[in-house]
Amino acid sequence: MLLHIGIDDTDSPNGMCTTYLGALLYRELSRIAEPTDLPRLIRLNPNIPYKTRGNGAVVMTFEADEKIIPEIKDTVLFYVSQLADFEHENTNPGVVFLEGEVPDELREFSQKALREHVTIEEAEEVAREAGAEYFKFKLGRGVIGSLAAIGYPLERFTYELLVYREPENFGTPRRVNAESVFLADKWAYPFSYDNIDPYKRTVLITPHGKDPVLAGIRGINKAKVLQVFEMVEFEEPVAFYQLYKTNQNTDDHLTPKKIGELKLYDSAVVRGKVAGPYWERGRHVFFELEDETGKIRVAAFEPTKKFRNWVRKLLPGDEIIAAGGVKEHEGILTLNLEKFYPVKLVPKIEYRKPKCPKCGGTMKSKGDYLKCKRCGYKMPKKLIPVEVPRDLERKIYEVPPDARKHLSRPLVLPGGEDKILKLVEEYEELEG
Repeated sequence: MLLHIGIDDTDSPNGMCTTYLGALLYRELSRIAEPTDLPRLIRLNPNIPYKTRGNGAVVMTFEADEKIIPEIKDTVLFYVSQLADFEHENTNPGVVFLEGEVPDELREFSQKALREHVTIEEAEEVAREAGAEYFKFKLGRGVIGSLAAIGYPLERFTYELLVYREPENFGTPRRVNAESVFLADKWAYPFSYDNIDPYKRTVLITPHGKDPVLAGIRGINKAKVLQVFEMVEFEEPVAFYQLYKTNQNTDDHLTPKKIGELKLYDSAVVRGKVAGPYWERGRHVFFELEDETGKIRVAAFEPTKKFRNWVRKLLPGDEIIAAGGVKEHEGILTLNLEKFYPVKLVPKIEYRKPKCPKCGGTMKSKGDYLKCKRCGYKMPKKLIPVEVPRDLERKIYEVPPDARKHLSRPLVLPGGEDKILKLVEEYEELEG
């Protein structure tokens, strides 16, 4: 009998995380039942405000004799009840068990939980319809992620190897040799990626919270991920590690939409025209994007760093394809930009002073007339329009690694351009 187990919403700033609990359970349950595959780490909608860190749920599937299924369920519920940090207000775990094959309604639910906003009540109704058994702790919000993780098809996936700390080191600075991370990344990139930020020269595999994770190593090649782990020098004891299959860096959260269809918490790809000049506030860069259905404010926030420079080069009338998540900023629906592609750029015109018609010298402005620096010739002030090259290319621009969402696919990976280039092709077909 197949037994699917989903766990979510056990994270807290005080130390616990869902992947740690999932890894412990996977090790424990593998002693009495046969796992069908690696455990899966499923990231859900990154825009939900009450999400846990990374909004990730863990699911594992075992081939288990019906006689031991009650023991497995008791073990899971015991671990959650003992290890989850119930003192924290955002810790609201949910556990879901499903026996047999995954029905279609669960797959549909998982896609909605990935891209939109769903409620606990919706999750409970779907669980009942699918014949899944669920358990709620406190508010039980984790039922949403647990159920969605079980239903997630994971047709495209990456790997993440999570390295865990000894409990006595929880909450202390992580000790990992930075030079070894740079060397390992140079050897394995791009099959293992986002280990470093090459622009800031910083290490990205180590998180910053009090959770049990010492490091997380990502990649599309399982062997390369394991080899990077072997190459990195950890300067504190490693308790254990767990390799996960995951939907991270797949862009599966992005779905094409019209601007007028966008709702709060959506993740989407839209095509539109820049509706006016950009403006800045608190180091954030904003502009408006419109199509035939409506208009939305778009933001490149300060953590995206040099990415903002490309956004600043957009001009009113430019047609672009933009990908990101819809959140509320200052009470206004805002598309938080992850990537964009300039489809069609308007000419950029600069007005310049002419050369001196008498000697070819440089003219200098003198109120309402121009005067040649060389020969002193004077003429009425009339500037000449000149079209200058645009500094944007027809390519996808993306935020830097340390500002990237878990689900956003880096361009260095195969398929990193798919969601946007598909819309580009559709646009060109219409134009043609």
